[in-house]
Amino acid sequence: MKIDSSQIQFPDDLQSSQVGARKTATTPSKAGATSTGVSSPSGEDTVRLSSTHGEVQTLNAQLRQAPEVRAAKVNNLQLQVRSGQYQPDSGKVADALIADQIKPAKA
Repeated sequence: MKIDSSQIQFPDDLQSSQVGARKTATTPSKAGATSTGVSSPSGEDTVRLSSTHGEVQTLNAQLRQAPEVRAAKVNNLQLQVRSGQYQPDSGKVADALIADQIKPAKA
């Protein structure tokens, strides 16, 4: 299911359109029970998102700006390898190879 985020109105947004601005009719069942859906007093469907959504969006934007490769660390390791000073821990390398083979493949 894909959600069109341009159709969602957040409390802090100044958008003029409303999500679900149509009025819904509640049809009681034969037992006389009413619908358990969430509606505003005026009968319009409403959606409310917590402030967590905004925090997630901020973190997502920061993640997109972060470089995928940590250039400083890569450059430092390249210098160590070229100068012959890079000496990895063979036990850690072996553990990482085994862990990589054990983990399930991503679909």
